[in-house]
Amino acid sequence: MTEPLALQLAGFIAATDAADLPAQVLTMAKGRVLDAFATAFAARALPVPAVAQAFAGATQGAATVIGSVRMRPAIDAAFVNATLVNGCTHDDFLAKSHAGAVTVPAALALAEEGGASGASLLAGIVLGYDVGARAYLGGPSMLPRFRASGVTGAIGAAAAAAKLMRLPVAQAANALGLSAMFASGFGEGFMSGTMDVKLNVGWACRSGVSAAQLARCGATASPTAFEGRSGFFEAFSNTAEHAAEAVRGLGERFLIEDTVYKERPVCIFVQTPVQLAHTLAVEHRLDAARIERVAIRAPLATLTNPGYQNVAPFATPLQARISVRFTVAAALLGRPVDSYSYFDHTDDSEVLALAERIDLLPPGDDANVSIEVICAGKRYEIAGMEMDHLAPTLAKTIAKFRRLMAALPAARVQRLLDTVLELESLPDVRVLTAQLRDL
Repeated sequence: MTEPLALQLAGFIAATDAADLPAQVLTMAKGRVLDAFATAFAARALPVPAVAQAFAGATQGAATVIGSVRMRPAIDAAFVNATLVNGCTHDDFLAKSHAGAVTVPAALALAEEGGASGASLLAGIVLGYDVGARAYLGGPSMLPRFRASGVTGAIGAAAAAAKLMRLPVAQAANALGLSAMFASGFGEGFMSGTMDVKLNVGWACRSGVSAAQLARCGATASPTAFEGRSGFFEAFSNTAEHAAEAVRGLGERFLIEDTVYKERPVCIFVQTPVQLAHTLAVEHRLDAARIERVAIRAPLATLTNPGYQNVAPFATPLQARISVRFTVAAALLGRPVDSYSYFDHTDDSEVLALAERIDLLPPGDDANVSIEVICAGKRYEIAGMEMDHLAPTLAKTIAKFRRLMAALPAARVQRLLDTVLELESLPDVRVLTAQLRDL
């Protein structure tokens, strides 16, 4: 008889340590930590993290909130930090989920609370990315009705938490099952530009940490929480037919290596159209004032992603930064789409006028994105594989880290960078978290 998926995943979590991870996987994990810290600091003055801090209230504990001197219980620190990492829409992406925003804060909070080593932190992060991605692979038809960051994100956070709490296999399986029960999230907030979709990321992280803490206290969950007739995959994907994909090749390859990162603070699904539009405009020196029509073709999952087809008027900047028409028009016009603050200008009349001349074509049969521009009577075309340009080398990640941290004292930024790059040798992560409070 096949062992339940929760137990298979739990056994993998319990048995896998930093020493078992290939060098390139450890390097990728350190890059994901740097990326999470950078995007968190960039978001520290935004409204959603402020709401999360207010919700946490006056709690005190042993875990750091990034960029703050206040120490909170792990559950609250993880929640606030997840809203920080995801705050600027600039964090990484794996298996349709904001993996770093749910995994790094969960692992960091529990590593600090337990005085874990840097190597243990890295292992927890790698396992969180892996198990969260596998939860999506077992139920990919959850999209677009549900949002993977809220649904599979809770499971990734629970996996990271279980590792850092050193839960035995039975408790780790219960943690995964509980997190599957707590999972939730949909995308309507991307249509309205409201806070709920951002808080959903924080709540997924909090739910994962809660699940692991409850399991340690003796809480139980169904061993067939994932593949059962009334389980996670049936609930969110209407079928468990892909359940075996959640454990296929388990431990043979770590899925964190498939992570993509964001060059720009816009939705992951508009990153490629924006890059293609920018390239086309620069290479051909397009006179944006003479652009007559633009046509964009993208895969079905992209075209139907909540918010991708948003049109003006925009009630909030979030609506604009996930709208392919607005972001592509801004790129063609040479607007500073690399800047988070640019998207406060949702009333940019030239961008809005050009956006009205952009058509979204029926989806193609592959993962390519293509753009056609008619400018001054001439046709210009460009195409590329979706997200193909977003593989996060360590060099590119460090460059992004320095760029987003540029307003902070250079010596402290360098010290933080050096500490993260040597994480596997750090005996106690509290050396790292002290630096996060000191910035």
